[in-house]
Amino acid sequence: MSSPLKVLVVSPVPSHPPVQGNSARILAFGGELKRRGVEADFLYYGMEGLSKEQAEVMIGFWHRFYFVRSQPLQRPAFARSWGIDDWCADQLCDMVKTLTTTHRYQAIIVNYVWMSKVLVGIDGPLKIIDTHDVFGNRHLTAEQQGLEPRWFFTTTAEECKGYARADIVVGIQESESAEIRRRHSGKVLTVGHPVEPAFLTRPWKPNPSFTFGYLGSGNPWNVRSVLAVDAALARDRVARWLLAGTITRQRLLLQSHPFLLGVVDRVESFYDAVECVLNPMLGGTGLKIKTIEAIAFGKPVIGTRDAFEGLRVEHPLHRLESIDAMIEAMKSYTASGALREELVVSSRELYVRYMAEVANGYDTLVGLIRAHETKAVNAPPQKSTRALPSGGRRSTRGAPSPAASAVGD
Repeated sequence: MSSPLKVLVVSPVPSHPPVQGNSARILAFGGELKRRGVEADFLYYGMEGLSKEQAEVMIGFWHRFYFVRSQPLQRPAFARSWGIDDWCADQLCDMVKTLTTTHRYQAIIVNYVWMSKVLVGIDGPLKIIDTHDVFGNRHLTAEQQGLEPRWFFTTTAEECKGYARADIVVGIQESESAEIRRRHSGKVLTVGHPVEPAFLTRPWKPNPSFTFGYLGSGNPWNVRSVLAVDAALARDRVARWLLAGTITRQRLLLQSHPFLLGVVDRVESFYDAVECVLNPMLGGTGLKIKTIEAIAFGKPVIGTRDAFEGLRVEHPLHRLESIDAMIEAMKSYTASGALREELVVSSRELYVRYMAEVANGYDTLVGLIRAHETKAVNAPPQKSTRALPSGGRRSTRGAPSPAASAVGD
């Protein structure tokens, strides 16, 4: 029996709690690796802080957990955008090298291209970037949509420099993988986002309190989309709706007066409270993980074309072109029991189709890691050209204790 593959996952975002899309992605990615027999260590570069409770949960989930305190950001490398390495500290790169020497990983998976500097100078493991999104010219996209650029954004040239450091670049949806392929000559693989079928594994709660609901973070695209649907519902009230997630921290002036559930510790509390999930996304980039989560809970979903980007949809209410069209769809939904049943079935069928594609992506990725390891094992040994002093021994710097790294610094 072959020994398990050993992989190091590096991230500037924690895997727990999975209350926003990127954390949910990292947690799900780790779960799929473990499901395929991989021993996955997690190195968290603490850009979002770390509580004792978080550390304890992550220590329990990952094979080993390490923590490096994030460093203050310096001035951007460019006048209008960040350089690809501006957010990646040397301390993190040093820790990756130490852990790689100690544990001899078969692969290193780096979350976000702007963390790719940790791959520089690493030999041996298969080097993988899970992109999450496309960041080249992201600021220009935001400005075109009348939004102030937030978080990380860079030029396409800088982003390509990051891609070039990896053996495999992972796109979260096929349209982004295609965009990466147009700018990068290396191997690109689409690996989607898995979510457990909650509608099969947990009890169904009848008679939810609200007909419609929205759960999301406070990023600019979400804020703009919620304000648009709120204004439309203030003019044309369809039914009571609920708003939840970190977007409620934005203190938005909402004219339709939705019920504010706030930030939820468990997403189940949101899905149990609503009958139909709304996603009025206007623009934005990346896979809409909240859409996938909603269909995994078996909920009917009404959304714009942008809300379902990356999914092969069939139902008209999964590809609406405007907020006005969403309002009309909500009216039709409340008026027709047949449409409500039809949308439930269509959302669940979409989930099944998508999860089959996702499983194939993870199988392919782990197969590539295993093939890389097999090739390395079967390669003829290379002769050393560097002599050791008489009686000398090579020494390696030992990695910090996982538990100490989790709560230290």
